[in-house]
Amino acid sequence: MTVQNHSLNAREPMQRLTLRNTPIHYRQTGRGTPLLLLHGWGASSSYWHYTMSSFADRRTCYAPDLPGYGESPPLTGPASVEHLADLMIAFADALDLAQFDLNGHSFGGAIAVYIAARYPQRVRRLVLTCFGTFGTEMEQFLLSVAYYQMDLTLTISKPWLMLWQPWMSLWQRCMVAAGCASPVPQALARPFFHRLPADHAMLCEGYTDFVGMDYRTSLEGASSLGNPDLRKALQSIVAPTLFIGARQDLMIMTSRVEGAAKLIPHARIAWINQCGHIPMIERPQEYHQILQGFLIGELYPEHPFGTV
Repeated sequence: MTVQNHSLNAREPMQRLTLRNTPIHYRQTGRGTPLLLLHGWGASSSYWHYTMSSFADRRTCYAPDLPGYGESPPLTGPASVEHLADLMIAFADALDLAQFDLNGHSFGGAIAVYIAARYPQRVRRLVLTCFGTFGTEMEQFLLSVAYYQMDLTLTISKPWLMLWQPWMSLWQRCMVAAGCASPVPQALARPFFHRLPADHAMLCEGYTDFVGMDYRTSLEGASSLGNPDLRKALQSIVAPTLFIGARQDLMIMTSRVEGAAKLIPHARIAWINQCGHIPMIERPQEYHQILQGFLIGELYPEHPFGTV
C-alpha cells in the first residue's frame, strides 16, 4: 500500500492509497469512532463535505471516491456492487479500521448492504440514505430478468466500450468545459432536489462528477443493483440499521425505502420532509441531527423518530 497527500481547493485534503493495483482517492477528517461514507451513482466523496465538517469533532470520517468516480480511476476487472463491497473492506483493512459505522447513499447504500451482510463483525451501525428496493414479487422478478439480460449485454459489449473509451474521455472533457458556463448543471440537478441550491459552484462540481464518471464502470454497477442476491443480503443484516428517506425524493420513492426496511429485522426509518434525493446537501442540519442521534444510540426529543 502507498499513501500520498494532495489538496483539493478548500475541501478536506484528498489522500490516495493503492489497493490491488488500483489507486483509491479519499477524504479523511476528524477524530473518534470511524465513520465510512459511501457516495451514490454519478457522484463523488465531495457530496459528504457538510457531513464530514459536521462530524469532525466526534467521528473520524472516511469518504472514498469509488472506482470510476471522482478522482479514482476505474477498475480493470468487475465493478459490481458486490466487488465494490469487497474493495471497501480492503480499504478499511488498509486504514486499520477493525470496526466502523457505515453510511451509504443511494447506490452507495447497496454497497453498504453487502458490506454489512458479508462482514457483520465490521459494521457497528448501518445507515442507508435514500436507498430502497422494489417491493412486490412481480417487481423483483422483472428486475431480476432485466439484471441477467443487462449482465449478458455488458459482457458482450465490454470490448467495444473499452475501444471507445479514449473518445468518450475527450467528449467528457468538452462537456465539462462547456457545461459549467451554462444552465446545464442546474437542469441536470433539478430532479435530485426538492429546492435547487443557489450555489452554482456546488452544482457545477456535481455536474462534473456526473459527466466525468467512467461509463463502463457506472453501467456495470447500476445493472448489478438488479441482482437477486441484494435482497438476500438485506435479510441477513444484523447491525442496528437506520434508513433516512426524503419525502420528495423522485429517485427513490417512499414505498421503495419502506420495502427495503421491512427486510431488515428491527430496522427504523427517519423521514425528512421538503427534501429531495440528496438530503446531506439540501437539508444538512436536519439530516445530521438524525444521523448523530442514531450513531450515539439516542434520539433528539425535538425530532421524534420517524418524521422530521
